[in-house]
Amino acid sequence: MNRRKILITAGIVLGVAILVPVIRHYQLRAATEAYVAELKAEGEPTELAQVIPPPLPPEQNSAETFREVVALMKADKSLLATNLVYGMRMVAPGKAMIQWQQPDMRDNDETNSWDDFTAAVAQNAKVFALFRQIIEKPNLDFQINYDQGIASLNFTNMYLAESKRSAQRLETAALCALHQGDTAAAVNNLRAMLALVKAMRDERLVISELVRIAIASMAQSVNWEILQSPNLTDEQLSEMQQDWMSLDFVHGEENALAMEFVSGRITTAKWRNSSSELQDYLESWTRSGLSDHAETSLEILKVRAKVILWRYWWSYPDELRSLKGYEVFMKSARFAETNDSFQTARANQINELAALNLIKTNDDFDYFSNPAKADFHSLLSEDLRSLSAVFNKVMRTETAKQVTVAAIALKRYQLKHGKYPADLESLVPEFASAIPFDPMDGQPLCYRRNADGTYLLYSVGENGVDDGGDPSLEKYVTSSNYYWQNAHALDWVWPQPATAAEVQKYYETSKIPQR
Repeated sequence: MNRRKILITAGIVLGVAILVPVIRHYQLRAATEAYVAELKAEGEPTELAQVIPPPLPPEQNSAETFREVVALMKADKSLLATNLVYGMRMVAPGKAMIQWQQPDMRDNDETNSWDDFTAAVAQNAKVFALFRQIIEKPNLDFQINYDQGIASLNFTNMYLAESKRSAQRLETAALCALHQGDTAAAVNNLRAMLALVKAMRDERLVISELVRIAIASMAQSVNWEILQSPNLTDEQLSEMQQDWMSLDFVHGEENALAMEFVSGRITTAKWRNSSSELQDYLESWTRSGLSDHAETSLEILKVRAKVILWRYWWSYPDELRSLKGYEVFMKSARFAETNDSFQTARANQINELAALNLIKTNDDFDYFSNPAKADFHSLLSEDLRSLSAVFNKVMRTETAKQVTVAAIALKRYQLKHGKYPADLESLVPEFASAIPFDPMDGQPLCYRRNADGTYLLYSVGENGVDDGGDPSLEKYVTSSNYYWQNAHALDWVWPQPATAAEVQKYYETSKIPQR
């Protein structure tokens, strides 16, 4: 009798031990599915068909042109393969060196002559001619297959590194053209850079948006250098202005987040359906040499046990937190897009991410340094912590775009009237469709005409406070980085050309050798 009771009790305990995890699995899954259903009811894109970019007619696609450019760049053995020229070198807060006016190009390692760079650009004439073709067809479709989820994407076929290198070469060519007095060629090279930024708009991945932002930053430096040219025409300026205005970095971020949201769900489903799918993904990092940790047999067993626990239990709250995090970022982008205020959007974002415990920057899922100790509870959601930095980059880039467009409009006014306007309102409607605004606070950009005929144009910057156009860094912050959009700058002041004395002082205090 006692034996029978023991067996019954043991059976009940075993049944409960089996049943409880099963019930918990379905509870967790139901909570995640309910949230997805809620998003669908609100009209949020949750299926791949909703986020895939529209098909591009072959005759409008510049992908083959760009592939030809890539092949030519790989075969190039000129100076452009090893050395490049960068514009708008900041030498003091609010002051930049006009690179194309310098007698040569020097950095910490070596000095190159303009003749050497000009010869290299001429040697690559076919490359730059192909770049200019993209201006007329700013569309790139590399036939990216998103069906298998983001973890399965072949980034090599997206030519991200090649896109950035292309922009660097175009920047060098533009500065060489300016040095030779060929403003028209410099403008065409700038327009090719902006065409690349526009052409990448439908790749719809965060990494692609970061490359677009990097190219736009280079283009903004070239634009500044071009504005220092004495022989600009209104037609050239108008083309530059229209090219900048055709770019939308906030909407680009929103599209990228939506694609990664959906692609992430595809990847998660694959990993849940098979332990080998996730295991192969994790082990691929070890095989690729990106992780130098040699796993023991016990560590391998621990990881495989965690994979099983993740598939059936841990993955659901992790996915739920990840989905909610993506929603926070998409909501921030939409708010900034419709309300023209990054400051408010970012403040709301910080509060909502903190509630999801996604505000920290340390890596909880540190699989690649120690797989056995990795916390699989945050396998999906850990990457979201880096997206705050992406939002800040978008914020700076959209602000730089607005300031650049305003600077072009001011130059157009000055060409026609012989002086800069008394206020930004004077630019409307001939040189601007509306008063240029500051995306940081949604108010008009700050501007005043100086007594010496120059002007002061600036954004209130990350602190959201108008500090009167002071480009200095915040109190107690020291840095040799004078970049005009430094996160710690009081205001983001559009640089004025540095004087010869300021350039000389820069060389004297820097490690760059003088000649």
